[in-house]
Amino acid sequence: MNSDPTTLVCLACYKDRLASVCENADEYKLFEIRDEKIYPAGLLSLPSKDPMDRTSAILACGVPFLLCGAICAHTQILLETGGINVIPWLTGSTEEILKAFTTNSFESLRMPGCRAHGNKQHRAGKGQNRCRKNNQHPDKTLPPDSAI
Repeated sequence: MNSDPTTLVCLACYKDRLASVCENADEYKLFEIRDEKIYPAGLLSLPSKDPMDRTSAILACGVPFLLCGAICAHTQILLETGGINVIPWLTGSTEEILKAFTTNSFESLRMPGCRAHGNKQHRAGKGQNRCRKNNQHPDKTLPPDSAI
């Protein structure tokens, strides 16, 4: 997926799978992809269960990619504003997700009901506004749900 000789990716996991919801992941696993091979690169130390603390920890570790299941729009915007490419709405084992990343083929791993097409990620499902107030973020104005 990336032409850099070494790429670091972070997976929001629950045991050996992606967590259904990024903010509820019990581990953030780091992997290094080098010469088309995947190497474990450690675990991200989580300071607390607070979503803002977790977001800050992900931003501080310097990974360019976060692969995850469902994610709050507010969290996704904060991560993307910080320079992280978020690839959300995925489901599968750690191995399946990493293989899809290296081949840039996520379609078979999209969560049921996800309306993502190509490289565009769209929020889907009820309750997606729970992390934002009045559809706004301090740095960006988000479209109303009916426009999605």
